Amino acid sequence: MSIFSKENTNEIFEYIKKNLAKGIKDRKHTFHTPVFSNINDENSVESRVVVLRQFDSHNMILNFHTDIRSPKVNDLKKNSHSLFVFYDHKLKLQLRIKTVSIINNQNKITKEMWEETKLSSRKCYLTAKAPSSVTSLPEDGIDKSLEGKDPTLMESEKGYKNFTVIENQIQQIDWLYLASSGHRRLKVIIKEKIPYFEWMIP
Repeated sequence: MSIFSKENTNEIFEYIKKNLAKGIKDRKHTFHTPVFSNINDENSVESRVVVLRQFDSHNMILNFHTDIRSPKVNDLKKNSHSLFVFYDHKLKLQLRIKTVSIINNQNKITKEMWEETKLSSRKCYLTAKAPSSVTSLPEDGIDKSLEGKDPTLMESEKGYKNFTVIENQIQQIDWLYLASSGHRRLKVIIKEKIPYFEWMIP
């Protein structure tokens, strides 16, 4: 049984933020790897799993990392509206979070996050080919000299130009709690960092 009252909007909001924060710290928490969706060039939906890297509970921002060459970056430049989906079967909880995405590359934000990024993760940004490039053979795009090992700190710096932080400003949260005693659904609208609540039929 969850620790919040499923009728108290402020408790629910705090519970949401608590679990988003856990998703950053605990790799085993299901909120660590949400589904992120956006609109592509063809005006259709693209979805993929991302790793949640930061949650700013004061400014209500979710962050993840990507490659500047990734197609989703160009898509987000054209249409910044995006969506996260979180689900935890043990908590019986689904979150759909509408966001506006901001692209950060080679600025103060990326520099700070790059300094905290492990060499094994930096390696992902050293591919010669851009993500989603067509290839004649199954490969990861990493130079053969780095096969099976991490780059040195100096070698890893070549990937910084590709390292990108996507900041996602939360606009709205759709909270759905599933229970045999009765489902509950709450919309949380964020305006100037202040939450407004609307109960909805599940």
